Order: sequence, then structure tokens, then C-alpha cells
Amino acid sequence: MITKTQRLLGRSLVAAVALGATLGLSGTAQASQAPVAGHVYQATNNANGNAIAVFDRTANGTLRAHGTVATGGRGTGASLASQGGVTREGSLLFVVNGGDDSVSVLSTKGGSLRLRDRISSGGEHPVSVTVHHGIGYVLNHDSDAIAGFRYTPSGELRKLPGSTRHLTHPKGGGMTDAAQVQFSPDGRSLVVTERGTNAIDTFTVRRGYASRAHAHSSAGMVPYGFDFDRHGTLVVSEAASGSASSYRVAPRFRAVTKALGNTQAAACWVVVSGHYAWVVNAASNSISSYRVHRNGSLTLVKAIAGSTGAGPTDAAVTPDGRYLEVRLGDGSVQSFRIHTNGTLTSVDTERVTMNYGIAGLATD
Repeated sequence: MITKTQRLLGRSLVAAVALGATLGLSGTAQASQAPVAGHVYQATNNANGNAIAVFDRTANGTLRAHGTVATGGRGTGASLASQGGVTREGSLLFVVNGGDDSVSVLSTKGGSLRLRDRISSGGEHPVSVTVHHGIGYVLNHDSDAIAGFRYTPSGELRKLPGSTRHLTHPKGGGMTDAAQVQFSPDGRSLVVTERGTNAIDTFTVRRGYASRAHAHSSAGMVPYGFDFDRHGTLVVSEAASGSASSYRVAPRFRAVTKALGNTQAAACWVVVSGHYAWVVNAASNSISSYRVHRNGSLTLVKAIAGSTGAGPTDAAVTPDGRYLEVRLGDGSVQSFRIHTNGTLTSVDTERVTMNYGIAGLATD
């Protein structure tokens, strides 16, 4: 866990970053020979000025590093150890700045990445952010709390007064070791995973405001990352037990499949697309695939659906569902083609080195 002293030291080293920094995203002959179909975005988490590193993504899955755009905030210089440090809705890209306790929004509209706004995260050490139809919530790790904000289609941010909600350890200090916050697909619930207490918190959301936290015991040890399928099934990875579990969140929280192991180590991140969930196993350099059934149950498809480079730490599926992008420990991004049976084929790895403790991954 990054201490307050470490974060304050990082803050003292930072210079001001201009709000209007931009980066063109149109493909160039040097960047790629194939037309650009989309992009992959990751936060550098640099303590001297956080930024979004952009990768051009072609229709055949190959990647090309394109450049960086400042977020206007500061990173921590070390891994956030979370999922959801970067998230996207439409043409807006949201990112946490763990070094100065802020959240930034950038616009991808019009073929360029442009910083639009930045506000306080409403707590200490933000590590994850989620958005849904004009309402966002950020998870502040060291405050053991979530806090809300509003945003406009053009990317203007405003705090949501009175929206701070504590997790199951209200005294703060990061005792819950919370890893992720995310809205359910219908926006009526928020979920937070607590590694330190082996708990999953749920909040009911009405008119943008979350209820108090309702804590539920995790089916596996050390619940970490999670994602929802389109039917609202919650799939959670469990780092200590090398497993994944599925749950129904509403109308009442209940486990469907409990701690289904994958024989791999450090199952930390998970993303869902279509009928499948992919769990990234950080200590095994592998990806496991699970089938998510209509009733919410899981079956293990392949313990090793794909092998990664060293230190895989996050993942995102492209909007068309054809490719899985996985961030590696040095900041490189590895691209996998997704097959209809849930297996993966590595297509390309764009080699870069960013020794800042990168955090968060998103695609368009």
C-alpha cells in the first residue's frame, strides 16, 4: 500500500501540466500500415505527472504505440493494485490520479484525445472509477470510502454533495484494502471488492445517490477484480484461492458458483464479454477462460486459454468483442484474438517500457 508520506513526496516533485494538452489519434504511415480501427488506453501513473498512453489498434489486432496525453494530475509511481483505474463511456475517458487525489476526464471525440476537466476524488488515494449515464463514483482506497460526481456529455465534472459512503471499516486507513468499484449494467447497484476483509460490498443507487454499504462474505479468498455480463451476473476473481465466483446482485445478493479454481496463481483481474469471462493470473503469466451461463453459473473452459508476457496486470475487451488486450508489467500491451469457443490466440505485443507503476486499461 502506498503511504501518505510516499504520495506527498511524489507530489513535491511534480510540475504543473497544461489543461488543454491534446494528442491526435488519426493513424499515420509510420504508426501502422493498416487502418486504425480503435485505440487502447492505459494510465502511466507517473508521480511526476500522470498521463494516458495511447496505442493505435488495427482491424487485425496489431498495436502501435502512439503517444501520451497528460491527465493534469499526478500518479503514485507504483502500482495501484486495482481494477478500473481507467474507464470509458462513449467518447469520454475517465482516469484516477492516485498521487494528488483527483479524477480526470478526457475526450476522444473528433479524432483527438483532449483533457476536459479534473476534480477532487473526495478522499485519499483513488484507485478505481466507474460511470453510468452522467453519474460517476470513485473508490478512495485509504479512506475506505466511495464518493460520487456528475459529468456532462462534454466532459464537465461536478462533485455530488453528500455522496460519500464508507465501506465496512468506517475508520479509514485503507484497512479494507478495496480493489474496485463498478456500476451494475442497469446502474441501480454499485459493487466494491474488499481484499482485506474478504467481503463484497453492494450499494443500492437511487437518483445518483448510493445507499449505505451492505457487506457480503466472498465465496473465495481475497476478492479482487470483477465484471458483469449483460444479464447482470457478477463475476469476481479471487487472488488467494486462484479462482472465480459468480453472484446475483439483485433483488438479493447470492452466490451462484463458489470459488471455481483454475489451477493458476494470483487470479487478480477479470473481464466479461458475451458468454465468457477471462481471468488474468498475475503470478502464472496466463489467462483462464470461464463460460458464463444464462443462470449465472460458471464452468471452467480452459485453465490456460492464453499465455502472456511477464507480469500481466489488467485487461480490456475491444467494443466489437473480437480482441482481448492485456497490459504487462513493463507497460507493454499484448493483444489476443478471441475465438467463439472462448480460447485465445496471441496476435501482437507492442513493446514499451514505463516504470511508473502503470494502472488501468480501456479500449475503443
